[in-house]
Amino acid sequence: MSDYWARVRQRAAELGSDGCSVVADFYLDACLEHDIHYRTHRRLDGTPITKAEADALFRQRIQERSCLGRFSPMSWWRWAAVALFGGSAWGEATPVPALVTSTSTAS
Repeated sequence: MSDYWARVRQRAAELGSDGCSVVADFYLDACLEHDIHYRTHRRLDGTPITKAEADALFRQRIQERSCLGRFSPMSWWRWAAVALFGGSAWGEATPVPALVTSTSTAS
């Protein structure tokens, strides 16, 4: 597992992610990353992300791991589900501040 995906798993655990929610945990890392985006409205590095970007990246992550690539049916139906029905989850989320990666001292 790369350092990036280890950090995704750590941050998802901090946020109380449930993984792939109501479907099987195929492509768990993609689900965890997507949960981070929905709960914080930010990428792991702290830059803002829109719902459309988060959903498209979710589809892309599944496609990257599928032997069918862009033609993965699972990537498309999971993307359609979050794109069509994820609005309430996105809207209900209270964006969590980005992780502070460095410390500063007060003067």
